[in-house]
Amino acid sequence: MFSKENIAEFLSQLIQVDTTNPPGNETPAAKLVAKKLDEHGIENKIFESEPGRGSIVAWAESKEPGPSLLLLSHLDVVPASPEEWSVDPFSGVIKDGFVWGRGALDDKGPAAVELFTFISLVETGKFKGKLIYAATADEEMGGRKGAGWLVDKHPELVKADYVINEGGGVEIPGKRRSVFIVQTAEKGVYWLKLAFKGKPGHASMPKAGENAVLTAAEAVKRINEHPPPIHATSHVKIFVEKMLAANGAKWLAPILFNPLFGDVALNRMPDKQLAAMLDAMLRNTLAPTVISGGGKVNIIPSSCELKIDCRLLPGHDDKWAEDYLKRTLEGLDYELEFIHREPPTESPINTPLYRAITETVKAEVKNADVSPFMSTGGTDSRFFRRKFGSIAYGFTPLRADIPFSEILKMIHGIDERISLRNLEFSYKILLNTAIQFYSSI
Repeated sequence: MFSKENIAEFLSQLIQVDTTNPPGNETPAAKLVAKKLDEHGIENKIFESEPGRGSIVAWAESKEPGPSLLLLSHLDVVPASPEEWSVDPFSGVIKDGFVWGRGALDDKGPAAVELFTFISLVETGKFKGKLIYAATADEEMGGRKGAGWLVDKHPELVKADYVINEGGGVEIPGKRRSVFIVQTAEKGVYWLKLAFKGKPGHASMPKAGENAVLTAAEAVKRINEHPPPIHATSHVKIFVEKMLAANGAKWLAPILFNPLFGDVALNRMPDKQLAAMLDAMLRNTLAPTVISGGGKVNIIPSSCELKIDCRLLPGHDDKWAEDYLKRTLEGLDYELEFIHREPPTESPINTPLYRAITETVKAEVKNADVSPFMSTGGTDSRFFRRKFGSIAYGFTPLRADIPFSEILKMIHGIDERISLRNLEFSYKILLNTAIQFYSSI
């Protein structure tokens, strides 16, 4: 067993390796992980998708047959502006009971916890089948040079029946009990480009031409005023019901799930950030984000492009987006192009690993509950769900020793940090979850 000080010291060193993406340069961080694995005599290898873009994979096999389990994390981080922080974001300083720095929560903290969990399982032999550890490059820019590359180029090393990754595990306190979330699904990401055509003319006579910018503006207006209807997936229903029950308001669930009354309830929520999150979980969304048209201020623009970030629930695809736009933009002349497609993914919850997570958390935290959770963003889990059919869960167990809203602000925000107590808790829960999982199969 490792101490929280062991994990904190390693995490501090890992944060000091600047892997801001872009450009990434994750190889030095991968070498630091490799050094720790080498100290314990565990086989590992660093793979570079291109110079400097390193991912590390380690593995061990048991003499007892069993499923393959991958502990997955990423080594790259988003940018941080030192002038906005109260500490150097790449100092990894340990003070006031916390490890501070970019990546402490996303995702070098989980990478360190999973590393020590992996080493503990290998050294004690408390696993069956094949156990894999991977800390990858490029997740913050889509994962194509990291996990996506490994899945395509080295599937024999990272293919797994089960995957534990980032994206969940956080404790959300309620008035009656806490709920720990497990990311079991994520929305699909579809980026769209709509091209509108008009006719040029002199801007001194606005009606002399056909203004493509005005057509694009009308499209933005209609998309904003006609959001897709509420459609709660099974995992989102469980999450909402458990969160409401934890706060003594389970009666609100049928109202939120009702396409006629759900929007009224969301609009009346006092916590607007929570309402925005629930809104995105309860429906497909389309957010116009980029508009470009025209070239000279005195010419009626004859062309305009509108880019839209579209996020789709499990069970929906690009055909749904096409049909929605056809109905919503009826009468407008446009050409549609998909510039990015990432289908939604989802893993079942009736599995030995999900039961092990639930039993371990409830045994450790009094009056706690566990719930599936759907991310409105994306993680590297999607590569494994799609390519191998892996059962992938986002589960980095964390107590709410900082208010949940503050944790959300720190991820990709300023003064990101994780407490030593949480490093210890996360390591303990993850290790006991794995042991419980293996004992049940």
